[in-house]
Amino acid sequence: MNHLVVLYHRARSLLSSLLGTRFNELVWRFRHIYRRGWAEGLTTSASHPHRKLLAEKIAFHAPFTDVLEIGCATGPNLYVLARKFPNARYVGIDINPNAIKHGKMFFEREKIRNVSLLTRKADALRFPDKSFDIVFTDAVLMYIGPDKIMRVTEEIQRVARKAIVLVEHHSEEESPIGVNRGKWWLRNYVKLFQPYTREAQCTKITSDVWGGNWSQFGYIIEMEK
Repeated sequence: MNHLVVLYHRARSLLSSLLGTRFNELVWRFRHIYRRGWAEGLTTSASHPHRKLLAEKIAFHAPFTDVLEIGCATGPNLYVLARKFPNARYVGIDINPNAIKHGKMFFEREKIRNVSLLTRKADALRFPDKSFDIVFTDAVLMYIGPDKIMRVTEEIQRVARKAIVLVEHHSEEESPIGVNRGKWWLRNYVKLFQPYTREAQCTKITSDVWGGNWSQFGYIIEMEK
């Protein structure tokens, strides 16, 4: 079994090297096919401790009227925010149409009307400039390689009016382009967004909030425009 795991990771690294970000886009685009029940399970994950911490950080930037999440999956973060700040408008985009479908059904069942979910990619947001007070991500940019990260960064800063909030694997010691850690990229997000933002604050994610690699590399990075 361990031999198969090693072969899997080697194959994934090779495909990632050959296809760049396109490989991870395919992985997440079709995730519901090879991980049955993945999308359905996400709608019940709103209670994960990091979502409460993220909502508290976003609350610091109130008042706000429009919020965008890039890589929202079925929208558990948006569910937490919509209940905490019911007067704002929330939009979530994701590359996986199955997740968007289940998210829409979830919000309809919950009778939450101020959340809209769309199937789109992070490097082609297709929103007007400064459309949202706050733009945030949650474990999304870490899967975007050097071939697309600058384009995604430009798109995020373009549509954000007040603040950008990221939940990502972050290191002050790495370059903005980042280093490949196998499945994901580790980079310095403060430096990456420095040309577009005024102030940045980084909050370490502790093991009681999120274990594994997140307790080592996880941060919430808040940047004001």
